[in-house]
Amino acid sequence: MQEPSIIAGMLESAAPTALVDGESLEVLAANSSLAELVGESALDLIGRPLDRLSQDDEGKPVQMERQRHAVLLRKDGQRLPVELCAIFVEHGPKPAIVLRLQPRSPEASGSQLENRHLALQRSHRELQSAYNRLELLNDTLNLRNRELREAYRQLAYASKMAAIAELTAGATHGINNPLAVAVSGLREIAGALAENPGWDPEGRLAATARRMDLALKRIEGIVSDLRRVARIGARRGEIRSVNLAQEVRLALDLVSHKLAGIEVAVEIPETIAVRVAPDEFNQVIMNLVDNAAYAMNGNGRIRLRARIEQHQVVLEVEDSGPGIPPDIRERVFEPFFSTKPAGKGSGIGLAVSRSIIEGYAGSLNLADSEGGGARFLIRLPIEVTVEIPSDDPGRG
Repeated sequence: MQEPSIIAGMLESAAPTALVDGESLEVLAANSSLAELVGESALDLIGRPLDRLSQDDEGKPVQMERQRHAVLLRKDGQRLPVELCAIFVEHGPKPAIVLRLQPRSPEASGSQLENRHLALQRSHRELQSAYNRLELLNDTLNLRNRELREAYRQLAYASKMAAIAELTAGATHGINNPLAVAVSGLREIAGALAENPGWDPEGRLAATARRMDLALKRIEGIVSDLRRVARIGARRGEIRSVNLAQEVRLALDLVSHKLAGIEVAVEIPETIAVRVAPDEFNQVIMNLVDNAAYAMNGNGRIRLRARIEQHQVVLEVEDSGPGIPPDIRERVFEPFFSTKPAGKGSGIGLAVSRSIIEGYAGSLNLADSEGGGARFLIRLPIEVTVEIPSDDPGRG
């Protein structure tokens, strides 16, 4: 679809010009030069059928695909010979025609008419060329705007994650010390009660101690999650070239106990390699698969497939679960946002996973799925510029 600014620029030219609906052949807009030529205002021309504005020499509708000569019907009844220049464009959802009409002299000789016809053809080519250049510039501008918006989104996300990491680092440090004291003290009390049954003949204190132990373990889990957020952006392990299919299978083995009743399909060519920190990368795959398995509640299908696309490795992780509601799709990568019930998920897995993948100059995004489930896309460059140690340290 052509941008309104391009068509507006064509209407602003000095030559008499109209924008005509390509289906109804009614005038959509006209410039002041054409209005002056007809003897009416530009507003009066809007909505007028083209055959009441211009006809061929015999009074029939103009065939703009073939004709170059016509007559313009003026308000005073005069029939003004004109030369036509028509360009077919798109205007909104419908086709349209930019129609330029230049007055011609009725008594002009054949050679004069031929010269004018040649000049009109040149004008048509120049106009079409200018139009094509404007359209190309407009496409380029739209592309740059999209890139700018995406860069701004990534910058805002990185800034937000950095602030959260700084905040959680301070919080975990402040919580961890008193938490360690509470855990140690509770263990001493539990040990003393076990050694001296007479202190708690009915077992009430022991039951209370067990509840406190569960509560403290829950707090320890939260602190552990906070530490993971605080380490976002920190590298775990060396980046090296690995076989993508092998790494995916390894990650699936590590979460196989959560995949009972679920069909898992791996469609990854053995020839694809990526440069990642293996332990980190496996954490990403395990998190995506674990989320998919939880969403399907032990019944469904998870498919992992990879391909090469525009100098990138694209890995898809797709499930047949209920999918992610549209109103929360933009929030799934926010730290501490979770669709799981309280106590079932920390809400940081996807945030950490995206940070890991972006550390490899890649991206992790939620994509549309034809099957209705969730579909995540991991994109990684085929080659990542990093310094790799000369000796391979192997998997730690």
